[in-house]
Amino acid sequence: MASLIRSHLARLWKNPLYWATLLLMLPYGLGLCNSAIGDFQSGISTAGLWGQPLCGFCLLIGIVLATVFSLFFGTEHTDGTLRNKLIAGHGRASIYLATLAVGILAALALYGAELLAWLPRLGWMVRNFPAPEPKALALCLGGTALLLAAYCSVCVMLCMLIQRRSVLAVVLILLMVALLFASLQVQDAYETATNGGMQLMIDEAGNQQWVFREPGQAGAITTFLYDALPVCQAYRYMELEATPRMLLYSAGLTAVTTALGLVLFRRKDIR
Repeated sequence: MASLIRSHLARLWKNPLYWATLLLMLPYGLGLCNSAIGDFQSGISTAGLWGQPLCGFCLLIGIVLATVFSLFFGTEHTDGTLRNKLIAGHGRASIYLATLAVGILAALALYGAELLAWLPRLGWMVRNFPAPEPKALALCLGGTALLLAAYCSVCVMLCMLIQRRSVLAVVLILLMVALLFASLQVQDAYETATNGGMQLMIDEAGNQQWVFREPGQAGAITTFLYDALPVCQAYRYMELEATPRMLLYSAGLTAVTTALGLVLFRRKDIR
């Protein structure tokens, strides 16, 4: 499997799309840092001062990975690379796991580029702003890493099972966009159900009035989705709001999609 990983890394090193994506992570990371400092100074968010630049990477990375993976790993079928690997004697499990390992390494490199953008300001932030709570930060960083692995696992599974690159790109991007919008809807539903205070209500006649609402509880399904959906997790990590359950969901998604992908890839007809 080591030779397969080295082969993938060599191709990735020569891929201009990947280098362009690495460069795009620099303004993305700088934007997260500037946004966090602005929110903190205006009193909007205090936890996000460190959560945004350290954990905001996963907020939109699903769409980025969908594009990069479909164009990079998507050529494995069309170029006959998978067939050649099988002819050379590599096992299907080794091929699949090598692809997943390289996918995670590629995603971690993108994460590193995002962090590199605001690294020169780290010393200034440490001197001028309050430090984050260590346990909360450690839990959110672990959750971000597991969430990144889950994204990679889903993308690699589809890359190994869908032969046509054009179809793969559409499926991956639509999936990530759907997850984004679903997460936003779930987050809105959860916050509407649990937040109290004065809320603006509009009746059937279009009249507006402020109504006080007591904090409530969201339904079981809404709570589960709020903990499990990737973008919901990313938003909460940015605010240093993580629970062990969220990490378990990401780890479970990675394990399930990897196991399912291996089973289906073993049965797939490679031409």
